[in-house]
Amino acid sequence: MVIGAGNLATHLALALHRKGVNVIQILNRSRLAGEKLARRVKAGYHADFSAADFKADLFLLAVSDTAIEDVAKSLGLKDQLLVHTSGSVDMAVLSKASSNIGVFYPLQTFSKNKRINFGSIPLCIEANTHENEEKLLQLAKLISKKTRVLDSPQRKVLHMTAVFAGNFSNFMYTIAEDLLKKHGIPFSLLKPLILQTAAAARHEDVFSGQTGPAIRGDARIMDEHLEMLAKHGVYMEIYDLISKSIIKHKNRND
Repeated sequence: MVIGAGNLATHLALALHRKGVNVIQILNRSRLAGEKLARRVKAGYHADFSAADFKADLFLLAVSDTAIEDVAKSLGLKDQLLVHTSGSVDMAVLSKASSNIGVFYPLQTFSKNKRINFGSIPLCIEANTHENEEKLLQLAKLISKKTRVLDSPQRKVLHMTAVFAGNFSNFMYTIAEDLLKKHGIPFSLLKPLILQTAAAARHEDVFSGQTGPAIRGDARIMDEHLEMLAKHGVYMEIYDLISKSIIKHKNRND
């Protein structure tokens, strides 16, 4: 059973359905989204969380972090296996809703309109018993080639670093695009560099591939860049802080 019908719930339900897992019910307050997802996975639908079908082997909560605890309690479960899909919420938040709990966290961003290959997405598992852990691992391995058991503190660290690697990286692209637009230069000129940099990050020692004026200690170029950014406020501060961080990291590892 899947509780929720948003981006993550949709992709998880479809991925499980494609692998032959019987998604027996979709619970979602919004009827339009819930019924649409239910049709796609040939499941029943209900808007009332307390109408959960207790015949389900697994109750998969794919709702917002702030709603997890309240929705979990509203299901009225006892010992059914209940898991959430959040990277930043402790597993223990489910402890008052069921005696069998866990986490089923896919490390990826999701959009309903973009098809995702779950086979390449890391799925991080946690459970309150070894038996529940094995159940979740078996399910995860149906849809992903990259499964790992992480406890709640480890998963929170992973989620935090994903903000650096994903969200912050994307904002760096946004800054570059904004600055280029101001000078009538197309962002597309940077795309080959972005793709090459991302490809190089496949190696374990990411910093060994670091390039640019900061790693070279080229103070003249950095000062010139800072002068160019002087009218762009926070962009100059970001450039200066990251450059200093690169230099500090290099010196610490030399």
